[in-house]
Amino acid sequence: MNTAILQDKVLIRPSDLQAVCTDYKVIGTFNPAAARYDDEIVLLVRVVEQPYKQDPRRLISPRTERHDGKLRWIVDSFDSRGAETHDPRTFRLPNGDVRLKYISHLRLVRLGSDDLQVREIITHDNLLPKTSWEEMGLEDPRITKIGDTYYITYVTISRHMGIATALMTTTDFRSFIRHGIIFPTENKDVVLLPEKRNGHFIAYHRPVSNQLVAAPSIETSLSPDGIFWGQHRFLFGPRPGSWDSVRVGSGPPPIRLPQGWLLIYHGVAPVTRESPAGRYCAGAVLLDLENPTKLIARSTQPLICPERPYEQNGFIPNVIFPTGALLNGEDLLLFAGGADEVVSFLRLKIDSVLENLRID
Repeated sequence: MNTAILQDKVLIRPSDLQAVCTDYKVIGTFNPAAARYDDEIVLLVRVVEQPYKQDPRRLISPRTERHDGKLRWIVDSFDSRGAETHDPRTFRLPNGDVRLKYISHLRLVRLGSDDLQVREIITHDNLLPKTSWEEMGLEDPRITKIGDTYYITYVTISRHMGIATALMTTTDFRSFIRHGIIFPTENKDVVLLPEKRNGHFIAYHRPVSNQLVAAPSIETSLSPDGIFWGQHRFLFGPRPGSWDSVRVGSGPPPIRLPQGWLLIYHGVAPVTRESPAGRYCAGAVLLDLENPTKLIARSTQPLICPERPYEQNGFIPNVIFPTGALLNGEDLLLFAGGADEVVSFLRLKIDSVLENLRID
């Protein structure tokens, strides 16, 4: 690994926030989307909350409901006998149902564009669960600016729709318009190209085959309006025996460079005792400028691996999960989740990222 990291630090920890619900605690702040707005950098941060009260004989899973516009927090309780509970994130009931042990929402964070200091953390009602397909949370947003509109893709979870990706838009980060689910179960890590090509939006997404016929890989899709998607094509997948051998998924939206579109992605290595969810590292691919569905180069080695304490130790250890990136001259500002617990920032030299790529 030869990427030059010029700066790295933790921006936000769970202890920096208060829970929305008084009977809950914040256990994670991570996987931030990033965009420039006016003279600031805006983050949308995934915030994870969990009920304080726990009963060793019962398994609890929070969800929400809306009645007359008012948000209600509900805790479902289940008998723990016969359930699979080894995963810190979920449990599986004897009937096969899987439930989360926590619930997530998004919060708006304003950063100084020069000093990257947190100016304000805002709880916005429109970034809390609002629809039936968001009843078990909103997760892992990405922001793409196209024209004057910011397109926000984010993961939703519900009992009836499972894990899906939805879309909302904003022009001012004050009002948000929901457009519903755009990639249904189970599809995550959806990012959009920051410009239309031939009148179409381009998405990079990561479906998962329930039958595991194919390894989780990145595909491209086209849409005339950002809502209805088709013309799905394989882009690239895991490499056997490599650091990204289990699955891959898009990180931040692609960034336009003279050499091509730079797409940072995460790659996962197999589960070990030290890495119960697999070891998450970050790599990059370069896509053709004129045909962004064509891959022309890919990282030979990971750009970044979980080597810092806040990436090696946390809710899910040995995870770095980049979800926001901005250009700053010759530097790449990378915003990521560390160990599914903190928001981190890394500054990289673009040249060192490109030097890591091998032309296919």
